[in-house]
Amino acid sequence: MHRNNNQMNLYGKGSLPIVGCLVLFSVVLGTTDLGFIPVPTAAKSATIMHLPTIVASLLEGWPAGMIVGAVFGLTSMYTPSSVVASDPLVVLIPRILVGVTPYLTYRWTGMLGEYSRLGLAAVVGTLTNTVGFLGMAWFLGYFDFETVLDVAWKHGLPESVVAVLIVLPAVVLLRKVQVWIENVLD
Repeated sequence: MHRNNNQMNLYGKGSLPIVGCLVLFSVVLGTTDLGFIPVPTAAKSATIMHLPTIVASLLEGWPAGMIVGAVFGLTSMYTPSSVVASDPLVVLIPRILVGVTPYLTYRWTGMLGEYSRLGLAAVVGTLTNTVGFLGMAWFLGYFDFETVLDVAWKHGLPESVVAVLIVLPAVVLLRKVQVWIENVLD
């Protein structure tokens, strides 16, 4: 079963191994501190933990993205770096949404080139994580608005650039892996 690289593999034979690896990658990033990069800001760390969620969303669709996002949220909730990071509303809702917004962005930007679509989806997924986490933290009174803006500016832009640099080649490579898995299983 060969498919066009512009199609996402929703529930194909290669889905389970890919989603399983992305779930495992999320757990490893969260439990080993590899997913958190220490920075001298109010947030104390920048994250790359949202990247497997974005990749799952782009490769396997929003349901798989939501599953990996929920694992991301649960992992960060049970290995909290602060009180705010242990609040389920702050960590679960935005991280689950990170599994939806890249998929929708990719689908709704069909008029763009493939790499532009993937890059834009990576940025939207990253901003969903940043704005969702900080917005919920502000709404629930953990951060004042000035802190939210400071952290959003200092983390949102660099994390978006990193997301594009990692998500684009990861999706292109994993699409090839999916085709290989599907051929092996045929």
